[in-house]
Amino acid sequence: MTESKKSIYQQAGEWGVPFGLYMSCTAIASIFADWFLPLHFLFMVLLLGTPFVTYYFQRRRFIQDDGFTEYSGLWMLGILLFILGTLICSFIVFLVLQYIRPSFIYDQAQAAVDLYKTLPQMKDSEMLKTLQFAIDEKLLPTPIEMVTSVFWFVTFTGSLISALTALIAQRQLPDKHRKREQ
Repeated sequence: MTESKKSIYQQAGEWGVPFGLYMSCTAIASIFADWFLPLHFLFMVLLLGTPFVTYYFQRRRFIQDDGFTEYSGLWMLGILLFILGTLICSFIVFLVLQYIRPSFIYDQAQAAVDLYKTLPQMKDSEMLKTLQFAIDEKLLPTPIEMVTSVFWFVTFTGSLISALTALIAQRQLPDKHRKREQ
């Protein structure tokens, strides 16, 4: 079966794996950026590149279909890429948070408390007190709770990103790419 004859769902299933690895690299760069500062830069580049990667896959599908993929198909492709990619990324991030950096959530919360304590306007703030209470009472989210929340956030924002990139990916093809008669 040629690549252009695959359904949107099959195509998303295949492209979801590299997209998930891309998203995993983004998340891992974020998690370890406090240990190795250049990862901050890598994280920002990968994060800002996500819409471009989404567009790349949508545009690739549009060209494979000689410009006959409808907007809804491109949007669905993007949504499925984000769902599948986020599933892969969530699994990897869970393993990292559970086994490699089990104190990551605590460390980030403590760093926020330490920062707030240095700011005069935040010293007696309710946010500082609440965050300190959550740390003291061990009320911070577990790795699975964090991963689940991030999964829903990323799939929702991915749907919005996909809606916008599908509009751009659907622009008209130059005549040299058209194979079918309209």
